[in-house]
Amino acid sequence: MKQSRETSNKESLRLQYKPANSILPKELPYISKAEAIRAYKKLVRKFGVKQKASPLSDKWVRLKMPYEVYAYEPRKVWVCLSGNPSGLGRGWRRLIHDVAHKVFRWRSPRLPDHCTFQAELEIEMVQYVNNSGWLNGTLKEKPKVKLSSDEKVSVKIKRLQDNIKHWETKLKRTNTYLKSYKGKLKRYKKLYPHL
Repeated sequence: MKQSRETSNKESLRLQYKPANSILPKELPYISKAEAIRAYKKLVRKFGVKQKASPLSDKWVRLKMPYEVYAYEPRKVWVCLSGNPSGLGRGWRRLIHDVAHKVFRWRSPRLPDHCTFQAELEIEMVQYVNNSGWLNGTLKEKPKVKLSSDEKVSVKIKRLQDNIKHWETKLKRTNTYLKSYKGKLKRYKKLYPHL
């Protein structure tokens, strides 16, 4: 009896996870370390929010999930630069699956890892990733433009001119304050000559 119930639960869970696996395209692009870090942060920022009753008042407090180590160093299975990036073992699918579990554990710590609510959260994340255009490369680092030697010199000259202007403004402000303070001191010395 117990075994048949567990089997039916597994079957129903597999049916609930089916949309999460079918929303993403069959062929997924490779994902770099920088893309994985950005995707992790954006998913946590978007979905890692929960409402909690405040113990001090009758209000609800909005809590944000803290970033973990993965904000700086992603899991190795999230980065996929060769091989098959479309499987669940690595790449985009693995990243979304892992982040969905982490966010769900933080939002609902008393519920089991695999349940209908977690499947719904994962489906939401998959739809968000699919609609946001991340799979088209919007999270990739933009290549830096290399400047020629003349352009570098012109940038340095502009920076130096800005610095001179900034410090001249500070000098004027300093002189204004000095003048004001000297005037006040002179007045006080006239009013109170015995001090």
